[in-house]
Amino acid sequence: MKSVLDMKISETARIKRITAQEPVKGRLTAMGIAKGNLIKLLDHTLKKQTWEVEVEGTRVALRKEEAASIMVEEI
Repeated sequence: MKSVLDMKISETARIKRITAQEPVKGRLTAMGIAKGNLIKLLDHTLKKQTWEVEVEGTRVALRKEEAASIMVEEI
């Protein structure tokens, strides 16, 4: 299993687990980032500080710590 940090741009994967603690986990869930949903990596900044993803049709910008806590499985 890998995290969003390990995904390639344009890759789609299924969310398997979120390892973040509250309140970050609750914030991610409120944005639609939940177990079983598909997540697509759209882009990241040059210094890899921010990752832009699409989940359930919604674009979300994630900080490095948030992206690292989202464990995914290739589909």
